[in-house]
Amino acid sequence: AVVGLIGRNGVGKTTFLRILGGLIRSDGGELWMNGTLLSPVGSRPGVSYFGGGQTIPPGVVAQRWALQVSGGAYRFPEKRSVRDLSRGTRQMLGLRATLAARDCSVILLDEPWEGLDPDGARWLNVELTRRSAAGDAILVSSHRLDDLARSSHRYLFLADGVLRESEKDSLGPRIGGEELLREFDRWKRAP
Repeated sequence: AVVGLIGRNGVGKTTFLRILGGLIRSDGGELWMNGTLLSPVGSRPGVSYFGGGQTIPPGVVAQRWALQVSGGAYRFPEKRSVRDLSRGTRQMLGLRATLAARDCSVILLDEPWEGLDPDGARWLNVELTRRSAAGDAILVSSHRLDDLARSSHRYLFLADGVLRESEKDSLGPRIGGEELLREFDRWKRAP
């Protein structure tokens, strides 16, 4: 399933994704996956995180990075350094490598539509649907509410340190960005 993560800037969406990905340590609590307690920080087998094109090391050769991240499943044609690629190309490089990886069943994406052209956004929506249909769990944080509405099955709203959940079906038959915005406003006001 694809789960959309929605919240204001600065409420902790990126931090939450990085904790889940094992990139940073949380201030407290435990993280469990499939009945196993995970270490507070470190490698998470089966979990793949992509935080945007700006998170790819600029000096690395794009093709080499893609092969490493995808486990050899995606061969990016560019042999230039990542710093020499456009913003949109860096974003597509990261998304294609992350979503091509066969050894992960949990995918964490932070603002994946940023910098994508219409063809790239269409590809991402199709790929999220494909990976979800294959049984992968995908958590996507984005302010692009129309894209989240289109691709997600459930929604998590983060406000004042509290996560609240809504099912797509509970929001109406034709959900779009406006309906998600209304639901977000409703959760912001909840006690």
